[in-house]
Amino acid sequence: MPYVPNTERDRDEMLEVIGASSVEDLLRDVPAELRAKAPLEVPGPLSEIELVRHVSELAARNRVEGVVSFLGGGIYDHAVPAAVRHVVRLPHFYTAYTPYQAEASQGTLQTIYEFQSLIVRLTGMDVANASMYDGATAAAEACLMAIDATKRRKVVVSASVSPAARRVLRTMLAPDAVDIVEVPLRHGVTDLAALDGALPDAAALLLQHPNYFGLLEPAREIGERVSSSGALLVASVDPVSLALLAPPGSYGAEIAVGEGQSLGSPMGFGGPLLGFMAARKKHVRRLPGRIVGATVDAHGRRGYVMTLQTREQHIRREKATSNICTNEGLVALTAAVYLSLLGERGFRELAVQVTSKAHYAADALSRIAGVRLCFPGAFFREFAVELPVDAGRVRDELARAGIWPGIPCGRDYDGMDRSLLVSVTETHSRADIDSLASALEAIIATRRVS
Repeated sequence: MPYVPNTERDRDEMLEVIGASSVEDLLRDVPAELRAKAPLEVPGPLSEIELVRHVSELAARNRVEGVVSFLGGGIYDHAVPAAVRHVVRLPHFYTAYTPYQAEASQGTLQTIYEFQSLIVRLTGMDVANASMYDGATAAAEACLMAIDATKRRKVVVSASVSPAARRVLRTMLAPDAVDIVEVPLRHGVTDLAALDGALPDAAALLLQHPNYFGLLEPAREIGERVSSSGALLVASVDPVSLALLAPPGSYGAEIAVGEGQSLGSPMGFGGPLLGFMAARKKHVRRLPGRIVGATVDAHGRRGYVMTLQTREQHIRREKATSNICTNEGLVALTAAVYLSLLGERGFRELAVQVTSKAHYAADALSRIAGVRLCFPGAFFREFAVELPVDAGRVRDELARAGIWPGIPCGRDYDGMDRSLLVSVTETHSRADIDSLASALEAIIATRRVS
């Protein structure tokens, strides 16, 4: 698409409409100390040959062979069958634009419908939408739904929810001046006594299950407490865990959200991400994004149409539920294809492998002198271990040796500078886990001697 700049007259007309005197006036809320004091030092243009050489040199800096990663915290490294990429590339399943014209977009509409149906089945809810950017913003959108439904102005969030999601929640709810109350932890899970004190007059509780540390929350008990308070339970879930754990619809959640990156998409540099959302039918009119439904045409042939699009910026946009402007279509298509190829049995086997390997890793690491699990209780996929030395330094040393051991917890949780969040998936072999344990043991022994 060619770049067509605005003329001076175009800019003046737009500024007049929005009531700004200049482009500089638009930036008045940005502190002066954060603005550039001089033009950016951007090098001049390169020829195609020079650009290819430069990009190749940058790519060569990446280590792709011989590196083992135990990073997680919301984004996970799963094996993706080659067939997923093949099906996703079929042009009749996707388009590059929103499927406003159903007769010309049946492939896209069908994939969205199948994705929604799979999410409903996983979560045990009544209806699911498309169009959520990622798991964190989906959680914030769900809390906004709860505020609208209950007419209350307080949201309670457990400290066991992903730190990134909690930051996004505060950012997205700030313009509405919503009171956000954070419930502390007890042994790595939500403190129930503190929760009881925070729930009165709350619109919602945002709960992650399994939580950021991989621990299983007492979800059913929490669901009962939230329901009796008049608040709505918003459950943030790992979709892979739902192959083994009870779905959020069974323990009282009114809205279920989560991150779908683990369903066929690579880790990349933090994406591509895919938020999903499902809810009870009574909340369907408050769901942001779009809902695709199945129908039949005049000849009785099955067809797909957009049945609800409450966010549309071109239809009553001042009253829209949300201003989300995407289907996340390609990533949702990937998730639908991935789940369909694995099937119910394969998906359950994936979850079993993740669980068994994570517990093998936890046992192997906790046998190292000075290393212990941070918290008691059942866990899924990941776990936190306390080291006798600083976790950040251990991470850096092991990374130089080609092992990313996990995420240091101290950056997000006070008093956990020596704790490391370790994630395991089906891609890790016994040898990978044993190598992590041996390397960690050697570093700890060296630091003790020094």
